Amino acid sequence: MKPMTFDEARTYLMNRAREQGVQLEVFAQRGSSTSVKAFDGQVSEFKLAQRQGLGLRALAGGAWGYAFTENFSRPALDRALDSALENAALVGPQAHARLIAWGKAPELDLHGEGLSGVTVERKVQAALALEQAARSADGRVKSVPYNAYADSEDEVAVANTAGLERRYTSLGIYQYVSPLVSEDGQHKSKSEFHFTREFEELDPTRTALEATRKSLALLGAKRAPSGHFGAVIDRECMATLFRVYAGIFSGKMVQEGKSPLAGKLGQQVATPLVTLRDDATLARGMASRPFDAEGCPSAPLTLIEGGKLGAFLHNSETAAHAGVDSTGHASRAGYRGTVEVSPTNFFLEPGQDSREDLLRALGSGLLLTAVQGVHAGANPITGEFSLQAEGFWVEEGRVAYPLDVFTVAGNFLELLQEVEAVANDLKFFPSGAGAPSVRVRTLAVGGG
Repeated sequence: MKPMTFDEARTYLMNRAREQGVQLEVFAQRGSSTSVKAFDGQVSEFKLAQRQGLGLRALAGGAWGYAFTENFSRPALDRALDSALENAALVGPQAHARLIAWGKAPELDLHGEGLSGVTVERKVQAALALEQAARSADGRVKSVPYNAYADSEDEVAVANTAGLERRYTSLGIYQYVSPLVSEDGQHKSKSEFHFTREFEELDPTRTALEATRKSLALLGAKRAPSGHFGAVIDRECMATLFRVYAGIFSGKMVQEGKSPLAGKLGQQVATPLVTLRDDATLARGMASRPFDAEGCPSAPLTLIEGGKLGAFLHNSETAAHAGVDSTGHASRAGYRGTVEVSPTNFFLEPGQDSREDLLRALGSGLLLTAVQGVHAGANPITGEFSLQAEGFWVEEGRVAYPLDVFTVAGNFLELLQEVEAVANDLKFFPSGAGAPSVRVRTLAVGGG
């Protein structure tokens, strides 16, 4: 028997569930992607990929049962539905499990002009141009080991037996490059990344030159001092920290006793300069979507306003447990994943000052530009961190020289209480988190 199409398979499962009196949600996903990497003027890797699958979530006896299939034949779809019901029987009931026919979702254009007319040859040329621009940017560039052009077109559809039926399509186009520079026995490398939905907006030369500038700035590093110093935390580094600790704003983590913010709604948890938002409806957001993995409409959410904690991220189940409405933050790691809670475009609201204003106000101290080892050195439950770091020493309000590898340590929530100024240079990064640069009163530094 001929396999069904993507839409036919979804319709078949919903009809079968209704015939059997089964409560069912189907999370359907399909897409295609291209990835091109270059090395020494030649294409070193070229990948075309297509994927599609259906994730089933059945509600039986008050418990969720999951299954998925990439086979759209009728027997395979029947097996997937049976598996979801069998799995539900193996787990305990959850008090707030339910399917909802959510209200209208916002209309978002997450596709732009698409890739119509963009040939494979043009994509390859974009990758080659990026690597070439980085190689020729400066005589101290020795190689460009990491670079890529990539794009991904995706369609997501969610339906359930409560009457929900919706879908959206999205397109993401990316380029990144990380040149290796060398001088006087030192070797350094930094990357630059560009995301867009419009192919014609790609500027390989600009991206390559910025990555090279950042890499060259690290040459001539000197030993970092040890002690507690005032610091400006660069926007990329600040976005990294916010993404690492995003879990403390999850209603699920709060209810599981894994968030230091539990019991602090309405309390001051940061200085009044800190306003933290999550907004899945941003036109150019990398994680934008009109609805979440349960079909709940997306809407902007303010988590911290003027330093005061006002909300947590919720899916339908954690929201019901907390006695509030879902915030539209149900997530799945693709059709194979289970329903969790995750941020989307998660960002610190920018201030009025420039980054240079922050450095001038700092006078002398640390400019922290990056942290590494966050999976081992950052505890998302307690907020504690001790991380390998990268940055510069600042004197008289100007960057004086780069620093050899050092460590920074502290507590994320305490860091939010140390914020003295927020810059106006908000930028989003590949993690989906965004931040402007900030100035903090003190930061513990361990030199080499």
